[in-house]
Amino acid sequence: MTDQTIASALDTVAEVILNRRTVKQFLPQPVEQATLEQLIELAVWAPNHRLNEPWRFYVLGDGARTQLAKIAGAITERKILAAGGEAAVAERKGAEASSAWLNVPTLLYITYVTNPNPEINLENYGAVCCAIQNLTLAAHALEIGTSWSSGAVAAAPELHTLVGAGADEQMAGLIRLANLGPSLPRGSSRRSPGHTFTRWVDGG
Repeated sequence: MTDQTIASALDTVAEVILNRRTVKQFLPQPVEQATLEQLIELAVWAPNHRLNEPWRFYVLGDGARTQLAKIAGAITERKILAAGGEAAVAERKGAEASSAWLNVPTLLYITYVTNPNPEINLENYGAVCCAIQNLTLAAHALEIGTSWSSGAVAAAPELHTLVGAGADEQMAGLIRLANLGPSLPRGSSRRSPGHTFTRWVDGG
């Protein structure tokens, strides 16, 4: 590669990395299956020690999305009631949570295969996180917005059972995906400079 080609490639990669943002406002059209397959193919090229390929991907169809929305609503209701909230408020907030999840046109549940060896288990988790980063960056390049969730809904045992994930699998993320419209907000963020967290260590 020439210096110019290398610089151009770096600019392209940097643009994707620097401009990717968590997006929570989407167009209603689902991401096409062929595009999802392309994103997953890119995801699995993440680094993984021992080539364990620990990642597992579950694409939720319409029926599964409906069930997920019910799970989300129930979780919200239980949380409010446990905190002493009124039943009417819990029911209303639960319905809102259910509707919000149901309005996400494409959902991808991602797990990794666990291992009783703590070292391998940590490597597997790190690998699947790299895979998710690959997927979200590739999605951004295709004008697809993403949001990586690992909260109460993503961690719900009912969701794990719903998708048919194995007992040896652990949730890594529930990814919202959808096409972006030109008028929709892309999100904003900031980062501290890398040197803030860097130490140059001389072994001498």
